[in-house]
Amino acid sequence: MELSNERIQEMKDLLEKNKGRKFTWQEASEEAHNLAGLAELCFDLWKKDIQRKKKLKEFPKGFDLESDGYSCSICRYSASWYDKHGIKCMTCQKAIDRKEIPATLGKNKGSWYSRYDLQSYFNIKGPTLNSWIKKGILKARNITNTDNKVHLQVFLIKDNKDTLPPKKLVESHMVKETKDGKDWYHSEPWYKFVDAHEHLKSYKIMDYLRVVPLEEEKK
Repeated sequence: MELSNERIQEMKDLLEKNKGRKFTWQEASEEAHNLAGLAELCFDLWKKDIQRKKKLKEFPKGFDLESDGYSCSICRYSASWYDKHGIKCMTCQKAIDRKEIPATLGKNKGSWYSRYDLQSYFNIKGPTLNSWIKKGILKARNITNTDNKVHLQVFLIKDNKDTLPPKKLVESHMVKETKDGKDWYHSEPWYKFVDAHEHLKSYKIMDYLRVVPLEEEKK
């Protein structure tokens, strides 16, 4: 994509104003082209979404997607089915049809945790999680494949409402760090910014977790 010198100069002025330092023409050009590429991608995705919604009026129960490259909104594996609840693989769609999981899981990601989420937010390792499920501390729902093996295990907040908190309470925080005049951003887990037991005192999960002190974590 070709950008005019005027557009690149606008990007250069904007960067220097926001970042408080000088930018070379090459740096500004790269930033401008990256932004333009992102805008073009977003526009293409928007057009495809409009086309799918238009076709859905003709096939209200859903339809097979005509091309590859889509990811399931639930399990993130390759997907080929689209309906009013979004894009899904057939394994997850059949689990919805069998009422193993709610149809809204793909669009309402704040309503459930995956095994990965539980490890990411609470550092619950696989063996510990399996033990918790066996003891009834957490209730899991299994999405099964054609061989009746577990394709994905999900933990609905409504199934574990006294134990698991809303996801908004355990979101990570972006932290800015300035090095050599440049701003760098990285995420830090929620429990580094609050008293974890006080923050989640209404949820039973804290009865089973140990919060590692910061000084011990650094060892």
